[in-house]
Amino acid sequence: MSHKLDKIDIKIIRLLWDGRTPYSDIAEKVDLTTNTVRNRVNKLLESGALQIISLVNPNAVENVSSAIIGFKVLPQNVAKALDQISTLKGVVGAVIVSGRFDIMGVFMFNDEHSYNRFLEEELQKVDGLLSMETFNAIGGKTWQLRYVL
Repeated sequence: MSHKLDKIDIKIIRLLWDGRTPYSDIAEKVDLTTNTVRNRVNKLLESGALQIISLVNPNAVENVSSAIIGFKVLPQNVAKALDQISTLKGVVGAVIVSGRFDIMGVFMFNDEHSYNRFLEEELQKVDGLLSMETFNAIGGKTWQLRYVL
């Protein structure tokens, strides 16, 4: 991603929080024309600096659960493991982190793609996996995720 966000971009992104705010409303609040806002949003989208997506509270979907999983992998495998984890079924997102884990990921499960199935079928695809710890999401007011199942 080569696009660096400036103060105007940040203001526009904050005003796009619900993803449905009309560009004309944003333009008024940032003192730009509607076309300028549209052009800036398009550049942000094209560069990958911004995505406009729908989110769901997993607790609102029947038979869906979510978890945050920390992975410890061999030091020489961190980048490769991140790529592999990012493609596993049910992954919402994954990132290399500092701390006791090397990678943290957010995952979604349902009846068809259960946590047990994830353990049995998906984890074997991660090279150099040493250990993992799962934190099941059990509630939260702002917990919303991309629906990936």
